[in-house]
Parts: sequence; C-alpha cells; structure tokens
Amino acid sequence: MRSRTRVFFLIAIMIAIVFVVEAATMFTLYTAALHEERSRLKETAQSQARLIEAIARLDLRSHGGATYNPTAATLERIAEADAHYQGFSQSGEFTLAKRHGDTIVFLLSHGGTANINPPIVPFQSNLAQPSRMALLGRSGTTIGMDYRGVKVLAAYEPVSILNLGIVAKIDMAEIRAPFIRAGLFSAVLAVLAIVAGAFLFIGVTEPLVRNLEQSIAELTEAMGRVKQLSGMLPICASCKKIRDDAGYWTQIESYIKEHSEAEFTHGICPECAKKLYPDMVKKRDKS
Repeated sequence: MRSRTRVFFLIAIMIAIVFVVEAATMFTLYTAALHEERSRLKETAQSQARLIEAIARLDLRSHGGATYNPTAATLERIAEADAHYQGFSQSGEFTLAKRHGDTIVFLLSHGGTANINPPIVPFQSNLAQPSRMALLGRSGTTIGMDYRGVKVLAAYEPVSILNLGIVAKIDMAEIRAPFIRAGLFSAVLAVLAIVAGAFLFIGVTEPLVRNLEQSIAELTEAMGRVKQLSGMLPICASCKKIRDDAGYWTQIESYIKEHSEAEFTHGICPECAKKLYPDMVKKRDKS
C-alpha cells in the first residue's frame, strides 16, 4: 500500500471513529431524555387521575342524589381549571376519554396540539392506543399512535371512580427534534474540524512521505543494480563449465555475466602462455 494511501486510510478511520462516538453519545443522551420525559408524564397522569377522583368523591358527598351526574360535574370543574392552563410543552396534551360501546369518546382534550372536537375512535382501532390502555384499567407508559395517528410518548392512567381514562402525551417528533438539531450541528462541526485537521496532517506528513518514497525508490533502484552470486555452484572438474538451474552446462564467463554485473576482458596467464606459446615466451624472455 502506498504511503499516501495509508495517510488517507488513516484519515478515513479517524472520521469513522468521530461519527461512531458522536452517534453513541447522542443515542445515550436521547435515551436518558426519553426516560426522564416518560417518568414526568407518568407522574403527571397519575397526579391528574387522583385529583379528578378526589374532586368526583367530593362532589358525590356534597351533591349526591338520584339525578346527580358526577362525571358531568367533575368535567365542568376540570374544564374551568384547564381554561387557565398553558400546557407543559409545544405538543403536550391531556385527554380524558370514556368507553362508549365499541368506541372511545374523548370528553376533554387540552394542550398544544389539542383538537377541540377529537374524533370518536373505534375501540379496536390502531389509533388512540394510550387511551385504550387506560380504559382497560391499566397504568403505565407507551410509545404509540394517538387519536390523530401521530406517534407519541404517553402515560395513561384509569380514573376508576368515573370509569374514565386520562392520558398525558407528547409528540415523539418534539422529543427527537433537539437531538436531531444538535446531531446535525455537531456533525457539521466535526466535518469541518476533520477537514481542517486532515489538511494540516497532510501538510505535515507530505514532506515525510515524499522523502520516504524517494528513499524507497532509490533503494529499489540500487537493489535492482546489485546481483550477487551465493550458494554452491556445480562446476565441471575438467572443463570448468557451470550447471545452471535448468540443468544446462555453460561457460563460467557466461554464467557469471548473466548472474552479476561483472564484465570480462580476456588475457592469458603466464603458465598457459608457456604451454600454448612456448616459442613466444622464450623469445620474450631472451629479449
């Protein structure tokens, strides 16, 4: 792998690590905020349910009679109190519902996204899931569809004395919105920081990489020029030919020339000169 490729690969790893850490951090914060909001809604729904039950009991003791309707009287008091209530968030809403046959009828809806006349919802519908749980006498929290078909985080609680169900809910989109904005903002900052750091890193390492590549190229070139004979060479005891790797016998000059950078220039040693040219040797010695 080339040095520059390694540098860009390292930068890519840094980018991946930054985004993984950022995603993990945002997920942890979102989970904590969701848990806190869930606890707050549950506490609110339970306190409102107990308050409505206390008002209903008080009305029954004070105005009890054959023609007295505790539900209507309690709703009237709650409506008067809610007229001065500003809500607990942009999409936060309280709903009070009752079961009428196979339908859910909403008696009260108040909050940021409250519908003045919420629709009647079939009891087995996928809508109004929190209200259905409350009317079944259950208490808790859930993430599901409200009567509008919007996904909400909701706390539900039964109002047993009046056979009603109260729900405190907030849109999931509102809960996610600040984390999405923060995630996008931090992602942009991270990208800018990584780009600036990458240019700085490349600027610092580029001379080092260039020198390293030049050194490698020079070393490779030098290694290409160097040929070295090593090991045991099979040589004929008589004619002095050398056997190559393919099994052929070649002259020693040819073998050395092929396997090294050596060049040969021919001459004759004194012993061979005496054997081959004795007359010339004697004549030379006399002169």
